[in-house]
Amino acid sequence: MSAHKPICVRTPIFQFVLCVFPAVFVSFFAEAAFPQQRTALEKALRFKPTQDVEIDVPGDDEAEKCSIKETDTSSSKPGWIVLDPTGRVIRRFLDTNDDSNLDQLGYFRGGIEVYRDIDTDYDKKFDQMRWLGPAGSRWGIDKNQDGKIDTWKAISAEEVSSEIVEAIKTRDAARFAALLVTESEIDNLDLGPNHAREIKERSRAAAAKFQDFAEGQEMLDANASWVHFGGLRPGVIPAGTEGSGKDLLIYDSVTAVVASGDKKHGQLSIGTLLLVDKAWRVIDTPELIVEGKPIANGGMFYQINPISPASAVAGGGDTASEEEQKLYAEYEELDTKIQSAAAGDLPALNQQRADLFMKMALASQTPENRSNWIRQLADVVGNAWRNGEFPDGNSFLQEAITTLLEKKVDESDIAYVEYRRLSVHNSMQLDQATSSDYEKLAKEHLKSLRDFVEKYPKAEPSADAMLQIGLQEEFDGNVQEASDWYRKIATEFGQSDAARKARGAALRLDSEGKTIPFTGTTLDNKKYDLSTRTGRVVLLQYWATWCEPCKDDLRLIKQAFEKYRGKNFEVVSISLDSSADEVRKFLKTENLPWIHLYEDGGLDSPLADQLGVSVVPTMILVGADGKVIDRNLNSADLDKILSRQFRSDDKSDSESDK
Repeated sequence: MSAHKPICVRTPIFQFVLCVFPAVFVSFFAEAAFPQQRTALEKALRFKPTQDVEIDVPGDDEAEKCSIKETDTSSSKPGWIVLDPTGRVIRRFLDTNDDSNLDQLGYFRGGIEVYRDIDTDYDKKFDQMRWLGPAGSRWGIDKNQDGKIDTWKAISAEEVSSEIVEAIKTRDAARFAALLVTESEIDNLDLGPNHAREIKERSRAAAAKFQDFAEGQEMLDANASWVHFGGLRPGVIPAGTEGSGKDLLIYDSVTAVVASGDKKHGQLSIGTLLLVDKAWRVIDTPELIVEGKPIANGGMFYQINPISPASAVAGGGDTASEEEQKLYAEYEELDTKIQSAAAGDLPALNQQRADLFMKMALASQTPENRSNWIRQLADVVGNAWRNGEFPDGNSFLQEAITTLLEKKVDESDIAYVEYRRLSVHNSMQLDQATSSDYEKLAKEHLKSLRDFVEKYPKAEPSADAMLQIGLQEEFDGNVQEASDWYRKIATEFGQSDAARKARGAALRLDSEGKTIPFTGTTLDNKKYDLSTRTGRVVLLQYWATWCEPCKDDLRLIKQAFEKYRGKNFEVVSISLDSSADEVRKFLKTENLPWIHLYEDGGLDSPLADQLGVSVVPTMILVGADGKVIDRNLNSADLDKILSRQFRSDDKSDSESDK
């Protein structure tokens, strides 16, 4: 089993994402097809990411003990892997299109890939940059290939606030402009005319005013830093509001806690953020919050101004106490140590950081600040524990839950910590399990999920827990029980991501003998609507390039397509890959002459959510009358069912002729 290729799990055991992973051009590699290993190693280690990211960099003594080897081309694209002295991967450079030039440079930290520089058009220059794993979710596009991000394909709200701080301290208007919503994006959001006009005006003003603001303020100098994101939960502005045609997800009254070069804390008001596809966009000029001075870029939709004074620490509230300021200073110092620490020092440092997070949570002056720190504690400890950098993570989180209960903090925050602990614990059990353990572990995890939902029925994580329960019930053949869980999510957590998936899953489970709504976009950007295909037998096939069982299915589907294509048989393959480029590359090597749909989001894309698909392969067969014949078709049965279907149609045609 390769460590590089994802393995598609046909059964929905354990996790919401049901496919798991077992544990540009670089000119110097073009010197020879097989360069001397030591020379290649030295040159490989000299390469650095084009953007800022923390990666493993071996010291001189360690570098001598590193090694380099070719990838296993039977299970990965050709390229090179660099290993540290312990055998852990620190670099992976690949040739993804087999043209003998490396076009994807991957960098690792703690054995986990955290960043890629990518040459997607194979012109020997990087044009995309991706942060991965614990480094975040940013996905930047460098259109003119000058090493600077021109626009963001994906970026979280937290990362937007950090980017704004970097743009201010470097006085870089272009960096800020890459975050602003564009007029074409505003048009595509299908807002009402008043909102669309106001957002365009605010965005234009932000672009025009940024440089003067950055140069005129004094707090954020070259040594300043982003400390913390502040903001209420994101909210949905529903379709129909002031004439809008779609739901709009927004963050209003966003702030960032910042620190000057001399460690003085302050707050930066960022204003309103809009979600455009997978990237949060800015519409306002940032402002430093000054006590007694009104904020011009307060919430556009909720009209909630950020709280001053500037010394409020974690996203709004009362003035930070002396204790909070002291804890912040400790946090910044410790965070710097962790970023440069050797692997052996991380467990102790992560213990210190976890203790510090708990102190900051309990010292917080407002419920909102306390909630922010508690959830960060859960995420930071969970990630470190999952990465093997905090072996005592499980016991720490259990003790944290006990402490939080004693302090009577908000139940939703306790639920967040508990669910994070359950999720990581389950993932680690799965990593260590053999196939014979799966059934037992699945039952144990299912029980823990049920117990969690019973204990925290209204907490946000319960929506995801319910979804996992529904998936397991569906896999076990308990269709009614699964459908009940899905509908419960849709009713009780209607605006959650889980609810979108659950509504689609409930629709799919009840679809046989009925028509179903299904639309999508093809790889060449054309619209597809199942309702217009009446008269054809249509196979909807959910798949992904990383799913080996899906590729086996494709071979059988192709045979059926060739056999029945003259009888109005239509195949629609729906890719749940994370990138359209991955699908296009695969299709270049395979002759699959039918309709291919793709939309961003992978297993969480609109295409997946419409029918609640969380595992691939999944196939649905729709009859010529537009009604579903089989909602869970096995590829081995495809030819038999199609033969019966078209034989029935031929018989009907023959009787009509008489």
